[in-house]
Amino acid sequence: MKQNTKTVAIAERLKQVLIESSPLIEEYTAAVCPDCSAVCCKQKHGVLPEKDIRYLRAVGIEMPPRDETRPLEGPCELMGLQGCVHPRWMRPFRCTWYFCGPLLAALNEGPQKKTRHLTAVLREMVSLYGGLSEE
Repeated sequence: MKQNTKTVAIAERLKQVLIESSPLIEEYTAAVCPDCSAVCCKQKHGVLPEKDIRYLRAVGIEMPPRDETRPLEGPCELMGLQGCVHPRWMRPFRCTWYFCGPLLAALNEGPQKKTRHLTAVLREMVSLYGGLSEE
């Protein structure tokens, strides 16, 4: 299937922003997530919405089908011992922009310059994601 040129350009930039931002986000998730007792990485969140599929196709990735037998409220099938087995740029978009209460608290309590930078990066991600066109 031929991809829309604008969609491909936006998707490639989004991929780059996701790659560049991953260490910023993981600095916080590495501190907060290992001690979590209510893990938010559930199977239902790994189901890709159409816009995520459009993004992945635009960067040349076809995701394998999900395990339909897994309970949607159970742990995500992509959850490994160190978190998600996929790099951030291949994860469902909701997995990147979701910040639980403890994660938000860590952001608020940390260096504000770093928080402002991450906030700006997240805004760019949301803007790019919103710009993925219908095919």
